[in-house]
Amino acid sequence: FLPIRCVKGECDVIGIIGAMRIEVEALKAKLTNATTTTISGVDYHQGQLNGVDVVLAVSGVGKVFAAIAAQTMVLHFHVSKIINSGVAGTLSSQLHIGDVAISNALVQHDMDTSCVGDPVGLISGINIVELPADESLYTAVADVAQSLGFNHQIGTVATGDQFVGNRERKDWITKTFNAIACEMEAGSIAQVCYVNQIPFVTIRVISDEASGDVHIDYMEFVKLAADRSMAITEALLPKIA
Repeated sequence: FLPIRCVKGECDVIGIIGAMRIEVEALKAKLTNATTTTISGVDYHQGQLNGVDVVLAVSGVGKVFAAIAAQTMVLHFHVSKIINSGVAGTLSSQLHIGDVAISNALVQHDMDTSCVGDPVGLISGINIVELPADESLYTAVADVAQSLGFNHQIGTVATGDQFVGNRERKDWITKTFNAIACEMEAGSIAQVCYVNQIPFVTIRVISDEASGDVHIDYMEFVKLAADRSMAITEALLPKIA
């Protein structure tokens, strides 16, 4: 199988990454002219969705798996944009289960070289804490969420290799980074996109309150949250292609 080869300006392939199968399965089922390529154990599904050329992937949970999927989309499939679609825990009083967190910036809350004088969250090598999302993408996502009747908030999404399930950690992330939601992949995808100069946004529907009741919340509401995230992604595609 040969990857898509694009000359700048001649094609527009959008990458869509979810960590779990539940976060992309409905989109995969709607692909037309679909083909599948497996690279490093990850299946990449190419085709058209809502008339737009896309590549879908279930990366696996956590920052490393997500970064592998994002870099493969950049180097092998030559995507022009990447959307990370999925679920998250809320850090905001304005966002509750079923509401939508839209990134204008990403941080990695588990990056910490502060013992040598760096700010908490600084990503060494590029030397920034906040990774910017693409403004045209996150404003388009907000417009779609509004049109679908979903309460939403634009702000910083915090990523780390831990499922935040206690009040103390939730409060620390919120205070340290002024973040509105926390999850486990978007910040690493954002870093890949930043170094490759690929526009990026994450759409995260709230599945839990990131508190002591997180297990009960998550198991009950993850399907609802994933469905809403996929609905936004599908409606977004014609607006950004």
